[in-house]
Amino acid sequence: MMRATDFLFLLALTGCVVATFPTQLVYQSPTGVFLENIAVRPSSKFLITSTQSPTLFTLDPGAANATLDEIYTFPNSNGLTGIVEYRPDVYAVVASVLNVTAASATRGSVVIWSVDLTSGVPIAKPVARIPQSTLTNGLSSVPGHPDLVLAADSDLGAAYEVNMRTGAVRVKVHGPALAAGAPAPPALGINGLHIERDGLLYFTNSQQGTFARVPLSGGEVEVLGDLEPFGLTNGYDDFAFDSEGRAWVTVHPGALQLFTPLANGTWVQQTAVGDPAGSTVINGPTAAAFGRDGARETKILYVTTVAGQIVAVDTGAKA
Repeated sequence: MMRATDFLFLLALTGCVVATFPTQLVYQSPTGVFLENIAVRPSSKFLITSTQSPTLFTLDPGAANATLDEIYTFPNSNGLTGIVEYRPDVYAVVASVLNVTAASATRGSVVIWSVDLTSGVPIAKPVARIPQSTLTNGLSSVPGHPDLVLAADSDLGAAYEVNMRTGAVRVKVHGPALAAGAPAPPALGINGLHIERDGLLYFTNSQQGTFARVPLSGGEVEVLGDLEPFGLTNGYDDFAFDSEGRAWVTVHPGALQLFTPLANGTWVQQTAVGDPAGSTVINGPTAAAFGRDGARETKILYVTTVAGQIVAVDTGAKA
């Protein structure tokens, strides 16, 4: 008879488990605008970026008829990628001149901005330029260092450390595990990235189809899961961790994967919502962030998609 621990270990190896969590469509763009990334403010309102617009948008999920409203439009850019809160209600945002079809930015156009919303009136200022980058993508805050963020370079296969106070930029982590590899661009390497409570850098590689982690100080990359059991590659995008240490990873073209750490050091991968081969429930998911208002809201994961959707996933219950 197979023990429960043996069964879980087998699941960790195969990664082919399906568990559907309840979803609700919070917003559908009437134009189907490409929604790239999301941050949840202390007020529970959303900040939304789009690769098809230089405008940072806000949305109130509690409104009867939620709409995307403009917060700030960044000059000398046509699209936005990563966003992260690095101080209370102060955000880092990546702006650049993007070619969405080619999945690249004009060299020299990438700027990391700071957007301060603490006074109620947006105060935006450019902080750092990354002249060598042709696609700066996801952003992460750095626990214990409120002036620092990490930025993923999906083309060059690197994670930059950006000082939001001084504007200094340096390569923090780089290597083959972060690079796109074959085929040639528009393949994307490192995409989403987050530093978790264990001090490790967790990241997705879209082209290699991997979810992995590596010490910030350098060292061996540990692959926690991949899309090979599903027969797919070029899928993982951004992700979010919950309070239990589980990672919820968005997957193109239409799924949300849940990675659960086990006591033996392995991770179980399962399809939490949708289908890795495609789904209309979450059509091209790009990023995810948890709510912040109350115990129930912190169990609700909000997912953005390339089709202009914002989908709420109840991670505290299964359908």
